[in-house]
Amino acid sequence: MTGLYIHSVSAFIGEALADTDLLKEELHKYAQENFRRVNRFILLSLIGARECIHGHSIAADTAVYLTTEYGNLGDTVVVLDEIYAAHSLPKPFHFINTMSNTATFYLAQNLGTRGRNLTISSQYLSFERGLDLLMTDLTAGAEQSALIGGVDVASLPGAGGEERDTRGWRMVDGSGWFYVRPEHEGACGAFRENRSFRNEAACLKWIRERGESPVDVVAFGALIGGEEASRWREALRPIADFSYLDQYGYCGSAAACGIGMFVKHFPGKSLLHINRDPRGNYAVLEVEVF
Repeated sequence: MTGLYIHSVSAFIGEALADTDLLKEELHKYAQENFRRVNRFILLSLIGARECIHGHSIAADTAVYLTTEYGNLGDTVVVLDEIYAAHSLPKPFHFINTMSNTATFYLAQNLGTRGRNLTISSQYLSFERGLDLLMTDLTAGAEQSALIGGVDVASLPGAGGEERDTRGWRMVDGSGWFYVRPEHEGACGAFRENRSFRNEAACLKWIRERGESPVDVVAFGALIGGEEASRWREALRPIADFSYLDQYGYCGSAAACGIGMFVKHFPGKSLLHINRDPRGNYAVLEVEVF
């Protein structure tokens, strides 16, 4: 995988269940329009994408690839409550906004883009699969530039105080975005590898055969437990760990947000991000920051 150069990046982390008015205030830093009939998922998408391109001029044919683990949970729960608990018809805009790809419509409308507009989900590896598709499209010449991001709302309901999942991570809203082009000039980083493997053994074999050492920084996805992470560290012997889940919290798009944080805060370093899904399929992303 070559030629996927990062020209700008954003990584927004929001408090779970924060008032949407606070999200609108954050969005007003990058866009002055008043957005009506929007929900938390749409606002998060707009915040991340607009922050990513802030100060940049993008072409009208720029594509949008929004990846998400859970999509628009908020309005979906509201609509199901209205139907099954209240035994009433859902409000029209709640019903419309249960479609997670509504967010990409708002993005294209606000950004003034006419390029490909996709929403992608693949259990625990959504961002990596979105990058696969984007690289295929760029290689085929179907796209010349794209915004790709991961967006998810905190998946636990509030019960007062700080919400955490069973592994102790703070639950957060997340929106991490990258503006990518095939040109190196003006780039701040690059996606160097995006490899998929059917099991841990195949993944480890490829890593051992890479012949490139040392690894600057290693990071792990949500399903890589402590014992397994130790095995990877022993094999890779990285200079440092980037435990973004401990530092910033967890949402379904934590990988996109964590990699975005790495690009923003680790100049001159490279990252090997190891992730897997519940079926034991692995994905390895290598990211270099210039």
